[in-house]
Amino acid sequence: MGLSVSLWLWLLHAATCLASSPNPSYSTVAKKEISTEGDLVIGGLFPVHEKGSSNEECGKINEHRGIQRLEAMLFALDEINKDQRILPGITLGAHILDTCSKDTYALEQSLDFVRASLTRVDGSEHICPDGSYAIHDDVPMAITGVIGGSYSDVSIQVANLLRLFQIPQISYASTSAKLSDKSRYDYFARTVPPDFYQAKAMAEILRFFNWTYVSTVASEGDYGETGIEAFEMEARARNICIATSEKVGRSMNKKTFEGVIKALLQKPSARVVVLFTRSEDARELLAAAQRINVSFTWVASDGWGALESVVAGSELVAEGAITIELAAYPIQEFAIYFRNLNPYNNSRNPWFREFWEHKFQCSFHTQDCSRHSLKTGKFEQESKIMFVVNAVYAMAHSLHNMHQALCPNATKLCDSMKPVNGKRFYKDFMLNVKFDAPFRPADTKGIVRFDRYGDGIGRYNIFNYHRADGRYRYQKTRKCPENFNEAKFIGFTMYTTCIIWLAFLPIFYVTSTDYRVQTTTMCISVSLSGTVVLGCLFTPKLHIILFQPQKNVASHRVATNRFSVTAAGSSHSHGEWSASQSVPTVCNGREVVDSTTSSL
Repeated sequence: MGLSVSLWLWLLHAATCLASSPNPSYSTVAKKEISTEGDLVIGGLFPVHEKGSSNEECGKINEHRGIQRLEAMLFALDEINKDQRILPGITLGAHILDTCSKDTYALEQSLDFVRASLTRVDGSEHICPDGSYAIHDDVPMAITGVIGGSYSDVSIQVANLLRLFQIPQISYASTSAKLSDKSRYDYFARTVPPDFYQAKAMAEILRFFNWTYVSTVASEGDYGETGIEAFEMEARARNICIATSEKVGRSMNKKTFEGVIKALLQKPSARVVVLFTRSEDARELLAAAQRINVSFTWVASDGWGALESVVAGSELVAEGAITIELAAYPIQEFAIYFRNLNPYNNSRNPWFREFWEHKFQCSFHTQDCSRHSLKTGKFEQESKIMFVVNAVYAMAHSLHNMHQALCPNATKLCDSMKPVNGKRFYKDFMLNVKFDAPFRPADTKGIVRFDRYGDGIGRYNIFNYHRADGRYRYQKTRKCPENFNEAKFIGFTMYTTCIIWLAFLPIFYVTSTDYRVQTTTMCISVSLSGTVVLGCLFTPKLHIILFQPQKNVASHRVATNRFSVTAAGSSHSHGEWSASQSVPTVCNGREVVDSTTSSL
């Protein structure tokens, strides 16, 4: 531990000296960041930009996974600071940085988070190799915890750094199973479940459709590689063969993506392709397939999910895809907040003007951007906004619980929380936090908590991308009960009713001269029909409710062999999972899964 801290201290000293050097060749361009003051400051890491090309660190602005998620953190902090029930008298600030969707760049940016910790480690003056003293432009913010990163490889790199300084971290989107290893990532938590649950769900989908010969494509990095490894393990358990396994790198161009598609074509019998890729890699693969004019049946992870940006321009080759997405509800309060933003009332976000120009294809230099508004046109809320908000609230509730324990009856920070003890904060308060999910719809239930591995309790939705009513769209599928079979009851009722009335007709017409017999026959037929309906359709249900309530549960109504995969983090054993560990759910026509189940 001491050696690692010393190494990082030396690196930071060197970086400080280079930044303060009078030599123009070492000057750096001022980086953009968000810094808001507070009694406690929370760091944030978001992919504001996509990864750049080989000679650029950052690419184009990332509207959904970057700007929207970043604004979701700011929105959550605003709401928490206004809520007197959470940390009353204490203000939360923010220090938010751009990762550019790249792990090495994110690691470099994250050095800002540990500067205050390094200052506490060594209070002496920083002396550069030439004997001069380092110049400090500002006093570093003490970071209480970090929200982020987005991609798993980013979170892994950052977690390796933050753990050295005991800074807790909560990710809102990183799902790599590696991050559940508390011996290596002992200050990491997340509001999403690990990948092997969706890997199991993908294998179940293939088994259901009897797709036993498939190809796979994974993104380079921990998300894609560990995800596809988990899928291959589940596939082998179900006798599913892998025809070929391809990987897409971080600096690939159009030609190399086309090369991946051509490699898939070398196995013509494998028309199903399983994708465990980032959204931008999935988009480029679809675009390459569109250019070559070939199509596959895609089964994709939540990297693709239900994003319109992935399929834009490639709808034809994407048709028929089955994708998995973490089940989440849209936050209406955030939608109102975001749609009211503009470059003139959102000066705290230094990337917002760039986002505005990119979204509306305008330029502030020509003054044609002011006429645009987010209130007009279609608004697509990013699918993991809920998890970002939950992560911020989890950090705030954990700090609130710690403040109540260490500073009872105090409305300000006491000496016991100056600074916050990261190790105690993570183990005693963050891992044990539990609260109702904020901003959830009235007809939903949701508890935010972590299991003993720091993983969130999640569920999945399954989508089918298809053409309907003249346009392409994602259709959420549902799991239909197999054991709940009413056909026999309905059929018996119909047959019996037909027999009754077939017997009634000849009696009615033969006795046409006696109206009393006809009336009696009519009454008997109607009574028998009603009795049959009552006895065949309603009596069995009434019997179960009154005399066999133990059967009135989900496990007796729904078969457990269709697309069910447990996602309750507290009940799994990391490194080992089996297809038999499934929890049945009820088909309610609205949700695909319940609070502990991922299913079709």
